[in-house]
Amino acid sequence: MKKITVLIALMIVSLGFSQVPGTAAPTPPARVATDVISVYSDAYTPLAGVDLNPNWGQTTVESEITIAGNKTLQYANLGYQGTEWSKAPGSAQNISNMEYLHVDVWTNNQAPNVYVITSTGDGTAHHISSVAGSWQSLDIPIASFTGTLTNAIQFKFDGGTGGTIYLDNLYFWKTAAPTGTPVIGFLTLPAFKFVGDASFTLTDPTSTSAGAFSYTSSNTAVATVSGHTVTIVGAGTTTFTANQAASGSFLAGSVTANLEVDTAPLVAAPTPPTRNSWDVISLYSNAYNNRTVDTWSASWDNSNIYDVQIAGNDTKYIKFGTFLGVDFSGAGHHIDATAMTNFHMDLWVADANQVGLVCNPKFVDFGGTANEVSHLLFPIELYPSQPSGTWISIDLPFTAVEPSSTQTRSDLAQLVITSVAFVAVPGQNVFVDNVYMYRPATLGTTSFETSNVKLYPNPVTNTLNIDANSAIQKVSIYNVLGQEVLKSSPNSNSATLQTSGLKRGVYMVQTLIDGKVSTSKVVKE
Repeated sequence: MKKITVLIALMIVSLGFSQVPGTAAPTPPARVATDVISVYSDAYTPLAGVDLNPNWGQTTVESEITIAGNKTLQYANLGYQGTEWSKAPGSAQNISNMEYLHVDVWTNNQAPNVYVITSTGDGTAHHISSVAGSWQSLDIPIASFTGTLTNAIQFKFDGGTGGTIYLDNLYFWKTAAPTGTPVIGFLTLPAFKFVGDASFTLTDPTSTSAGAFSYTSSNTAVATVSGHTVTIVGAGTTTFTANQAASGSFLAGSVTANLEVDTAPLVAAPTPPTRNSWDVISLYSNAYNNRTVDTWSASWDNSNIYDVQIAGNDTKYIKFGTFLGVDFSGAGHHIDATAMTNFHMDLWVADANQVGLVCNPKFVDFGGTANEVSHLLFPIELYPSQPSGTWISIDLPFTAVEPSSTQTRSDLAQLVITSVAFVAVPGQNVFVDNVYMYRPATLGTTSFETSNVKLYPNPVTNTLNIDANSAIQKVSIYNVLGQEVLKSSPNSNSATLQTSGLKRGVYMVQTLIDGKVSTSKVVKE
């Protein structure tokens, strides 16, 4: 009876040691050939000339079996066992650029070690825990192996207790190199910065990749970048590059954008003198009530203009192409400047040598039509000379405009500022303030008898009558803001204006007779 019991026990132990996996090892993922060095696997092309059972005097019995249609290595009576691929000259493998050794192992009571043997020795043993009755898929970092990894020649398994293990998919591998080009959006930078401006933060562009962005500046004398923070250093132009690291299936990528840093005035433009509202027509100034301008950069120009603050004062900053179009040709926005005598504009440019070239103003008169009939160009030779980096006040009489023989200013609709210098001298951008027309101060009331003009009744309710000894060429009524609210061109010695639509208050009546202008006050009840 004792012998039978011992026999049954030996049979149970034998069955345990010889148990075969019921399923094949997991199928490895598809990989590019350059990303894998396969020693044994149905999934990849193995190295040529691999010896699965070198004669090292081992007691292990190596065999190749098929499990669920998949070839598998069986090591029975495991003591130690090798696999060699370096018998042919030059067949040692450089695994230093791989990331992992992959092993699929099935054990039953066994806990073997695996080695990568190089030309300088056995290297490090990596223990494989026993997980009875199931496949283990192990990825062991290449960095954990020792020896000359540029000359890997063999595998070795040992540490068994005479039992059986099963192996499949013995290969080295690395993460697939990115192959897709990321789609990166624009690197958005400010349109400009000035010397002395505070640092600012870059915002990462949009991208189809999740790779991290880093930044460089091509001209550190203009601006530097640390992380995402840009520091302004000096005037000039620099190219920022947003470099995106490779991530997932995406390659590295980059996008660039230019930043222009300009020198700006440190003080505001001079404050214009106090004037009667009826003695000035302002397009742009904090000192006066400005007329309506439809756009400061028309669609037909090739320049850009920006609103900036200089020492707390509103200022226009022009980045010229060759010309800027200021348009006020919308309904009710045309300007009658017949009574004005002078044009004024304050400008600042870093290089005073360019003053006479960078800013050539020309008013366009539509003459009651929808297009230019005449124009008034101010000659640049009359510009005053000033030191570089100072505000220059241009104050020119309308009598100096070219061509003086044909100029009219009764229906001004546009101001065109041409910059001849920028064709040859790019980057000389201009700051502009206090753009207006004016005349010498007039009294609030004028004797109509002195002007041979009669105005009645005053105060007026619904109808204002005007009589003169000569033909009245034009009559305009302005409110206290300097806005023209009524006008007429009677070309006769009398005129009648309907004032019923005017609000109660004080108005200025301006008449043009024989080329002379008279201005008087009338009260609307």
